[in-house]
Amino acid sequence: MLQRHRIPTIFSIYMVDVLCCALGCVVLLWQVNHQEAEERTAAAASSLYDLGKANERIAALAGELEYVRASLDASHKKYLAVSVELDKTKKDRDDHVQLALVRKQEYDLLTKNHRAAEALLARSKLDLKDLQSKSAVTAAQLADQLKAFATAEALILSLKVEVKDLQAKSTLTAAQLLDKLKANAELLAKIAKSEARVVILEKDLDARKLELLLAGKKADDQSAKLKAADLRMSRLDKQLVELTAEAKDALARLKIADLRGKLLEQNADRGQTDLSDAKRRLQLLTADHDALSKRLLLSAKDLADARAQVASLQGERLSLMNRTKNMQAAMENRFAGVTLTGKNVIFLIDMSGSMELLDATIIDPDKWPLVCETLARILRSLTDVQRFQVILFSERIIYPLRNEGRWIDYTGPEMAKDVAAAVKAIKPKGGTDVYAGMAEAFRFRPLGLDTIYFISDGLPGMGEGLPPNAEKLTESQVTEALSKHVRQKLKTDWNRYSAGRPRVRINSIGFFFESPDVGAFLWALSREHDGSFVGMSK
Repeated sequence: MLQRHRIPTIFSIYMVDVLCCALGCVVLLWQVNHQEAEERTAAAASSLYDLGKANERIAALAGELEYVRASLDASHKKYLAVSVELDKTKKDRDDHVQLALVRKQEYDLLTKNHRAAEALLARSKLDLKDLQSKSAVTAAQLADQLKAFATAEALILSLKVEVKDLQAKSTLTAAQLLDKLKANAELLAKIAKSEARVVILEKDLDARKLELLLAGKKADDQSAKLKAADLRMSRLDKQLVELTAEAKDALARLKIADLRGKLLEQNADRGQTDLSDAKRRLQLLTADHDALSKRLLLSAKDLADARAQVASLQGERLSLMNRTKNMQAAMENRFAGVTLTGKNVIFLIDMSGSMELLDATIIDPDKWPLVCETLARILRSLTDVQRFQVILFSERIIYPLRNEGRWIDYTGPEMAKDVAAAVKAIKPKGGTDVYAGMAEAFRFRPLGLDTIYFISDGLPGMGEGLPPNAEKLTESQVTEALSKHVRQKLKTDWNRYSAGRPRVRINSIGFFFESPDVGAFLWALSREHDGSFVGMSK
């Protein structure tokens, strides 16, 4: 590599004015947006206050609605209780009616039995009278028979007396005796007839006595039956009195139940009226609730809109604050005037032999470590980086972090130390082939590459782009030709404009450049590709 005379780094006043104007515009824009956000926040707070009032009114109406619903539930429960009591009363009334019917049937049956018993008693009395009359007739006949028997006995006794007299008078004549014997035979015949008749009469008397005894026994049975019938009739009369009293009580209770049922029906009617009123009131409250719900929906929609506006404003405010923070961070994280940006970043680092030399002959042990420290500082300061890769170039291409041709996911600032250590472990050597390094870096453009940090200390000294008569050209002519070729390739091929494909930003960082040509090359490279250039001095 060709060493040039060292010149100082220059910053113009114009660049400082531009930066100050840009910062002032950003601050002014932030203040305007902040004031607008505060106004929208105040409007949102007013909307929230109105929403709170609406919610309070809705809560009050909801309480009233709950009270009405509770009253309606109480009226409904009262109506149900009245209905249950009415049903119970109706059931009791039906039971009493059924009991009264049963009692009436029993009363009718007892009345029928009583009438039957009275008829039986009347018949029994008639039978008793008949038996008594028959007994009286039989007794008279028996008395007559006894009288006749007594007469016959008297006659027999008189005859016996006469026989005795006849026997005593044995002095009677035979004729007289025959007459007496005939008369005695007639008398004996009469006596035999009388005795036979007496036997018959005795038998008849015994039969009459037996009939009289049977009639007496039957009369006693009839009397016992009559007494039992009288006792049963008394019991039936008592039961009839009790049933009559129970029937009267049942009728009274039935009347009371009817009256109570009418009262319950009136209460039920009143309950129905109250229920109808409560339903109408509930309908009115439901209509009010629906209206309030609609208003609440509108208020909720307004609140949602207000919240959305507040969220949007807060989002804008956060975005603005983030942008401000990012701008502040970018201003704070500016590396010697280079704005540190990029999500998908390539660090393209020159590792030619001059990267550890102070000049053509003096080795500087701090130069390459400073390059590695600068790499780590830039990587730590990137606020938006998501993926990155480190490419070292000289006469060859090296990926110190491996993963060739692919991205490395950025996990945090703690990676910077390991990345710097991996690069520091490689010893710089060889020439400067800028073309090969750029070509390798732009292989990542289809993969989303948006920023390149190009770190070098010299001009291109080798690679594609040499003219046919390169051996006849001077060193400065060769570097000029190679530089123009790299810049032209970037414009027309690697980083050309295309629809839907933004250009890659190239930031250049020069280390210990000793020639205006080196600074001009790096500055032009960054200016042509929307980047920044800074020259590092020891």
